[in-house]
Amino acid sequence: MELHIQSEFDCIYMINGEFYERADSLKMSEYDVVYITVLPLKFSLLPYTVKLIGTENLNTDLALGIRLSSDHYLLALSPRYLIVYGGTPKPVPPKSHIARLFSFVKSDDLSAAYAMLSDELKSGIDKPTLSAFFGPYERLIECPWEHGSKFYLIDKNGVARLHAYALKNEFIDDIAECD
Repeated sequence: MELHIQSEFDCIYMINGEFYERADSLKMSEYDVVYITVLPLKFSLLPYTVKLIGTENLNTDLALGIRLSSDHYLLALSPRYLIVYGGTPKPVPPKSHIARLFSFVKSDDLSAAYAMLSDELKSGIDKPTLSAFFGPYERLIECPWEHGSKFYLIDKNGVARLHAYALKNEFIDDIAECD
């Protein structure tokens, strides 16, 4: 089974006592106990450790662990801030097209989300339908280990569904659930 670790910030990992600069595809048994210590490269973030017990789902403030399929387990990590005084940190804006679209839909900025679609897709979908499509999902995780532009949509129960999208002239032209 492959363990994919994605973080929202620059860091290195210590996994069961060994250092890793990247951990987007590591081999593990589905029965292993794995300790992942996250060492942020930014001074305003604090390190922390996550314990994975096999491939059971994990959902904490800092880590989301989901078994995506029989061959893939994802651990998504959030930053742990050191806040003494001041406001809350600003989230990092998503970089990919599909992550930005999801972010716009979830923040109810449907005009910005709709502007990211190609004319062909706009002709077949309206704003309420776009909102309803992403409505049941709480998180989007991209899959750099998959071929093509694939991503998982994850609902509140931790169920992950694989999807793919296509771009045409820098606009999202198609979104489809994969079998």
